[in-house]
Amino acid sequence: MAGEKTEQPTQRRLDDARKKGQVARSREVDSALILLAAFTVFRFGGARMWAAAESLFVDTFADLDRDPVTTELTAILGADLVGRALLLLFPLLGTIAALALLGGIAQTGGPLFSVQALKPQGSRMNPLQGAKRIFASKQALANLTKSLAKFSLLGGVATLVLWLRRDELFALGLTSSLLPSLGILVDLSFQLVLVVTLIVVLMGAADYMFQRYDFSTQMRMSRQDVKDEMRQSEGDPHVKAELARLRRSLLSRVMQTVPEADVVLVNPTHYAVALRYDPASSNAPVVLAKGARLIAQRIREVAEENGIPVIRNAPLTRALYSAAEVGREIPAELYEAVAEILAFVYQLRAGQVSWSDAPVDLTGTEDADGPADRAGMGAAAA
Repeated sequence: MAGEKTEQPTQRRLDDARKKGQVARSREVDSALILLAAFTVFRFGGARMWAAAESLFVDTFADLDRDPVTTELTAILGADLVGRALLLLFPLLGTIAALALLGGIAQTGGPLFSVQALKPQGSRMNPLQGAKRIFASKQALANLTKSLAKFSLLGGVATLVLWLRRDELFALGLTSSLLPSLGILVDLSFQLVLVVTLIVVLMGAADYMFQRYDFSTQMRMSRQDVKDEMRQSEGDPHVKAELARLRRSLLSRVMQTVPEADVVLVNPTHYAVALRYDPASSNAPVVLAKGARLIAQRIREVAEENGIPVIRNAPLTRALYSAAEVGREIPAELYEAVAEILAFVYQLRAGQVSWSDAPVDLTGTEDADGPADRAGMGAAAA
């Protein structure tokens, strides 16, 4: 069907979506990483954190018991308590923040900050559209399914773990003293949290795969979308065809007019200007053709094929290219420089001089493209 989105998204479409903050990302992965970070810190540093917390409270209450309670003492102990509590929680908070940051970067393929995502959008303020996104979208259905699955799976696993250790739980307080009972409860808690963490990690991985699939589906394009993007990226075929036609027309005009020139001035490779002077039809030399790069190269080739002298003079060539129009006489301020060149060309044709007699400023100057090649110019004039 026309307009059906069956094509995979192009890189340009994905880049545009990324600029808008639209990427595949799972909130379940963030939750799993936070839970994993908390479990890791408590598993390997829980004993030290407990000892530090115990010492913190003992020291605080000892200071309160030793000195009279005043406003100044309360402020000092409060500030000390907050500082030590932050140091105590720093490993936990730092690990959670680091894993959450790395997890976000891994999902989005690098740091991502989009100003466009912060701009208010009318569709987000529409209550009907909002209700549709919440209750009648594929994402809403997926969120509901994830919530039910998470509740059922985690509840079932927790029940299973407790059931397998029911004998120890029933015996608590009956055959064990307080401290051994607390040890059993802590061990059971860690086992329960470990199983829950593993399940949440697996669910996060599955949700991330779904988010990637859903994002790829949303980014799909129709064949017409792909064609339109190609036109925007590479140019409209009609415009390209018109430019090609203009280039062919220009090259054709070069082929027709350059053989009639008296001299061709070059830069030597960047610019070329073909000049002709006919006192019977004009008061000054006329520009027959001019061009840059490929056109300049073609002007020079045609000149060499037809025995037109090709003279390198970078400053004059650039001046003519910028100031003179094709089919028009050259500007008056360039008369003297062009007249000197034409005088040398006429003498060269009459056999009165040779290329070795050329003025330095005509053939011996060096420009940005390198020194003049007298042998090449001589071959062109032969």
